[in-house]
Amino acid sequence: MKNKQKNQRRRSAPLWGMLLFFILVAIDQLTKLFADVYFTANGAPEKITVVEGWLWLRITYNRGISYGLGANSSPILKILVIAATAVMMAGLLVLFFKLDNNRRPIKTALVFVVAGGVGNLIDRVYYRVWDTATKPFGVRDMVDLSKFGFAVCNFADFFITAGAVMLVLSLLFFDKDAAFPLGKYKKLAKDAEEAEEAEAAGAVETKRKAEREETNG
Repeated sequence: MKNKQKNQRRRSAPLWGMLLFFILVAIDQLTKLFADVYFTANGAPEKITVVEGWLWLRITYNRGISYGLGANSSPILKILVIAATAVMMAGLLVLFFKLDNNRRPIKTALVFVVAGGVGNLIDRVYYRVWDTATKPFGVRDMVDLSKFGFAVCNFADFFITAGAVMLVLSLLFFDKDAAFPLGKYKKLAKDAEEAEEAEAAGAVETKRKAEREETNG
């Protein structure tokens, strides 16, 4: 029964991860589409004030990376950045499937990072940021946080940031291999340590047994 339940959890892990991934990418793309259509319509305001003096909504197109860095780089460099991002997202995806299901905080963090990376990757490829002959389109940003020292952001950026924060917290507190495990993760860490000690003791005993058999033989 326990093995059956364990196998069911293993099968369900990729499902919730993929569902969360598609939801996050959909949120990112829909908010970008809404901002793109709304702020480029005839008679649309340049920006909308959300919090006076602190937060605004407007549309910008970033053909570079963070803060528009590399916006005027060569097409080859931009293509290399896109390729490197795709490889990195694929690597994180492989890591997601390789991790044990009891490491859900880290797996959730990976889903947020990958969803954010893919969301911005879609814009870079769709708008061909490497092609200087196209209109000045790029990654669509709409949340102006310049008052806080940030650039104009989008939800993909928020997902990446949230995932990075969750990953740090998981590695510090919420994982069996965390530096300072809390709650149930302290028990998981202890169980993992005991399992490693038992495995090491078993390996030593097996080695001794083989040596005795070799001596007697």
